[in-house]
Amino acid sequence: MNQKTTQTSISKQLHKLTTALLFSLLSLTTVSADELTTLTTVCAACHGANGISNAPVFPNLAGQQSIYMADQIKAMKAGIRKNSLMEAVIKDLSDQQIDALAEYYSSLPASTTAVSAVNQLGKNVRALCISCHGVKGISVNAQWPNLAGQKQQYLQQQLLAFRDDSRFGPNMQVIAKELNVEQIAAVAEYFSQQPGANHE
Repeated sequence: MNQKTTQTSISKQLHKLTTALLFSLLSLTTVSADELTTLTTVCAACHGANGISNAPVFPNLAGQQSIYMADQIKAMKAGIRKNSLMEAVIKDLSDQQIDALAEYYSSLPASTTAVSAVNQLGKNVRALCISCHGVKGISVNAQWPNLAGQKQQYLQQQLLAFRDDSRFGPNMQVIAKELNVEQIAAVAEYFSQQPGANHE
């Protein structure tokens, strides 16, 4: 490959990267600050003003992986992930609004919990989780959720849903079926006791 061909190839690659970055920036700027405030006011009813839920059945959003959150909201909107309460709230959201909400909540300080002793059974069970969700519950991939600092009851509900196939996720369905009810409760408590992503 001669120098001219190499330069042309590099130029094309830079053009593609620049174009992708431009589209990314444009998608973020289509949601105004006022609009975002209005949207988060609706979310706060269940997920708290700062993304930390006051109810054990609703997940914390603060510090969560933005790509994961956006993917899950879009899956609920499309009916792929079933959640009747969420479907009613998000049905009119655009992809840009969903992405903006996910970025916003991801940027907030995650939950931090001070505990004197962690659930030891849960600590043992976590061996099944760490390859994807990290040793401390901080995910190694932006498409997978952080578990650290999440609500215990919410985590437990989701594991049970994977276990009985009411929530779809091929890898998680296999793993959840390896756990009994006691182990699920224990590992949910263990990860809820870990400091969230922004407090690592």
